[in-house]
Amino acid sequence: MPSRHEGSGDSRTINRRNVLTTIGAAGAVGLAGCGDQEGDGGDDTGSGGSGEDDELFPLQVQLEVNADNSDRVQLVELIAESMEQTGYFETEVETYEWNTYVGRVLDPEYQNNGFLPCIGLSGTFNPESFCNALHHSSNVGACCNLNGINDPELDELMDSARYGVDVSEDDQLRGERYDEVWNYLAEERYSSITHFDLATSVTNTDIHGFQMWPFNEGIFSFNMFAPQEEQIMWLDRDSASGDSDLSDLVEGGTVVGGLGANIDSFDPPHSSDTTSTMAQGFMFEGLTATDLEGNIYPWLAESYEVVDVQDVDRLAYADYMSTVDWTEEGAADTDEQVIVQHPEDNPDDDDQARVLLPDDALEAAQDGTYGMHYRYHLQEGVEFHNGDELTAEDVVATYEYAENSVLAPQTYDSVLAVDEVDEYTVDIYAQIPDAEAERELPGLLILNANQIDEIEKGSLDPREGNIPIGTGPYEFSEFEDEQYFEVTKFDDYWVEQQGVAEAFDWFDGSDAFPDGPVIDGFELEIVPDDSTRSGALQNGEIDVTYGLNTATLDDFDASEDFIVHGVETGGYEYIQYPVNVEPFDDRRLRQAINHLIPRQSIVDNVLNGYGRPAWTDLPELAQGSGTTDIDALEDEIRPTNEYDPERAEELLEQVAADN
Repeated sequence: MPSRHEGSGDSRTINRRNVLTTIGAAGAVGLAGCGDQEGDGGDDTGSGGSGEDDELFPLQVQLEVNADNSDRVQLVELIAESMEQTGYFETEVETYEWNTYVGRVLDPEYQNNGFLPCIGLSGTFNPESFCNALHHSSNVGACCNLNGINDPELDELMDSARYGVDVSEDDQLRGERYDEVWNYLAEERYSSITHFDLATSVTNTDIHGFQMWPFNEGIFSFNMFAPQEEQIMWLDRDSASGDSDLSDLVEGGTVVGGLGANIDSFDPPHSSDTTSTMAQGFMFEGLTATDLEGNIYPWLAESYEVVDVQDVDRLAYADYMSTVDWTEEGAADTDEQVIVQHPEDNPDDDDQARVLLPDDALEAAQDGTYGMHYRYHLQEGVEFHNGDELTAEDVVATYEYAENSVLAPQTYDSVLAVDEVDEYTVDIYAQIPDAEAERELPGLLILNANQIDEIEKGSLDPREGNIPIGTGPYEFSEFEDEQYFEVTKFDDYWVEQQGVAEAFDWFDGSDAFPDGPVIDGFELEIVPDDSTRSGALQNGEIDVTYGLNTATLDDFDASEDFIVHGVETGGYEYIQYPVNVEPFDDRRLRQAINHLIPRQSIVDNVLNGYGRPAWTDLPELAQGSGTTDIDALEDEIRPTNEYDPERAEELLEQVAADN
């Protein structure tokens, strides 16, 4: 999901002196050799002339970024200046307020503008989130294929690394398939991942027991209560944190935190930005939970099992499909969620599309046509904040509510159907065997069926008169748009009622670990400006915040009054090329710009070391199932990502000569 930050829109000119200073360190980083890229540009085409021909070069390029994230703005300015130094580009950096920017770049029409957007994305423990989200055609206009990348060969490569009995049962084969994906992306260069973030939070010493979660959206939900890691945070204003343990735990108090952006939505399946998910994590829970290594534990589901796996492909659903027209944009013309589109249909060759719709998908599953069958046994006695008991009806309703939502492409790329077996048992079916099914099938936060039955999709928000109702340890208290958000501890939280050892068979932690969170409430101030949020922390106005400008982190780290927490994350920054707009349809142009991205300098000089250059597209936390050999992969791909202006100019000369 896109990473946070917000600010005011403006257009910036580059401070050349500052940028030239920071780019100096990267200039020494050379490329030893990538002769295999010489010459042949494949089937790509361009639309320009020679290096001296004004018809193509210097090429006018607009890079776009959200205004408030000063690190990201500097990153983009550094890339823009590096491009200009070649003489082949004239660049402009355009900045936007965060929510405006997200709406802008996720508009399907954005791909026609020819702009280069830069944004941050929060991946997962699954390798697909570092390639699929950016590049799969099913994510165009969703999260986060921003520039209309539609490459059937790439789609097939990514699908083959995730789907099928073979890869779901063989991690080695899965890694081999993903290695093919990373190499293909290195050649085509549809996007450029610049670096992997080091997720950081800063707390004052009143906060005890805090540790960093590798995805920003889970910072608060993980720290407030995560028995799978024996993680619990507490507040003690009378003693400074340091080597605190459970014997020092203090109950009560209110933590004041700083959010880096406004909460755009309280509606889980109809939002994807980090800050919204962070807020939702206080109030909503999922069927499963995850520890720091990505291991999966039953949560709202007391237990679950794989009932059956069948070697089927999506053609198996042909007899259950309906026929609909195509829209002018080439999509299936239906208001219902398309679960599966017939793989052999396309608008260029066929008058109509065959699609599997939700009711027909359920019928297929009940008839025994499916790829995988998971069964979830729900915890009994789980109470929503409105007093309703969690049942299978709530789970089924949640998935129906997610149809045609922002998260639908990431849900219904695997989910076939969800079926109520009895009051506390739910079956979730996958379309075909999926190596990531255990994590992806139960991926939604569970909503209250009675509430969502009474509202319009996407309107689960206090600004629309609908107070969020979940099963989580905290319940909604107050929200003032663009100012603050408050939650208070839910008195009837189900884990606390049952006891952690009784609720979770897998819990083998200390008897001293509490049965629920110990903090009474959270007050989250919405402070988009990094420097203002940093000042609020220094002045004691807030206790904890995250995502500060890296230039300030060393000062906090040096102070005895604060603790900086950090961990390499699944978060990453990337720019994406408008591949459907000339001359960016020529991959040599994209490769050239990629060689002008000073990744090491970005980490050293913009991020002050709080990050790692993306020599491959795969972070540490997803390497286990994402490659057969990370060292070999880096040796192979890193040369294509090295800062190398000389190689970039060679590629640009080839583009110019062919146009």
